[in-house]
Amino acid sequence: MPIIIRPDSGFTDLLKNNLRSRYEEKKKDRMGLAPIHVSDILPSSCIRKQYYSRIYPHEDPISDESIHHFVRGESSEFAITQLAKIGVAQAELQMDDIVAHPDIMDNTSQKVIIELKDTVAGKRLDINDYTFRSYLRQLLYYLIMTGIENGIISIRYNIREMRLIKKDETGEYFFRPTHAKDPGIESWSVNLPKDDITREILRNEMVLRKNMLVNALENHDVTILPRLTEPLKSIKCPKCPFYDRCYNDIESEKALDIAQQIDLFDIRGVVDFKPF
Repeated sequence: MPIIIRPDSGFTDLLKNNLRSRYEEKKKDRMGLAPIHVSDILPSSCIRKQYYSRIYPHEDPISDESIHHFVRGESSEFAITQLAKIGVAQAELQMDDIVAHPDIMDNTSQKVIIELKDTVAGKRLDINDYTFRSYLRQLLYYLIMTGIENGIISIRYNIREMRLIKKDETGEYFFRPTHAKDPGIESWSVNLPKDDITREILRNEMVLRKNMLVNALENHDVTILPRLTEPLKSIKCPKCPFYDRCYNDIESEKALDIAQQIDLFDIRGVVDFKPF
């Protein structure tokens, strides 16, 4: 009698449904006038999308891809947190009605906040990349909320290094260098002294963006929120489920002014970055 092997879509569907339920529960915490999280107000995450996803959640269905990213991130954070064996995981922080949950916070003698990231991007990230800048800003927001000076960004790369050759209407084309970096982890230490004026600038930025989002939600007025600008606009906007709705809604003059402001990280002397 042979060994019988058949596709089992039933078990796959069971996993997907359970994961979808868990993901939906987390999304419910970000609807309507629910508390504003740090990730809602990061300049690179599109504050308009945060507004639309809270007001029109049915227009942003949960895809298998988003569930996959959720599971990959959750499992990676859990594994690395266990291996690190320091601090408290997912401690809740609050400042000016902004909520945050750093991946690891050690408030003992070391006093450090650690943000864990997991990516399938082939490119190794640095300060010139908007994804890395988003990671950095998130960590800096946490340092400001806690008064802690030191942090770590730890990025787990899931695939060997690849580099972009070209990008056109048919897709993106990559190549793998002969001496491509292997999958692994790169970590960056970040220091923001307590007396650095950058703290106050970033704190004001956080409060401003939080107030804008709350005001928009309370008054159902998305026009006061800025859209993304290039190059993020070309990367993120076409894939957004709210694209048509967003571009049918105008931007106020104030929103346009905010969108055109120079990123703090682009000001000479603000960031002292040393690559690997």
